[in-house]
Amino acid sequence: MQSTRSVAALERAADLGLARSPGQSVSYVVVDDSKKSRERVLLASEELNEYDIGFYRELLVRAAASVLSPLGWREKRIEQFLSSHDELSLTSFL
Repeated sequence: MQSTRSVAALERAADLGLARSPGQSVSYVVVDDSKKSRERVLLASEELNEYDIGFYRELLVRAAASVLSPLGWREKRIEQFLSSHDELSLTSFL
């Protein structure tokens, strides 16, 4: 079986005795994407103390690039811009 985030979430659900039907979704948060086991995620119903900032940052940069690419903002440029700023708003990219 592949070690995907969804599989990890389904394994966590099974460990907690939560039955899932085929095709039924499972909500989770990635807490450590470097792991390849069920420890890489927490279910939405579990207590969350932290999450994988790098994982979500990468997703956000890719999403921003898909929206801002018509304006000349590619992933590399967004990363360079973010590296010199702590807090940003979407108007910073205009």
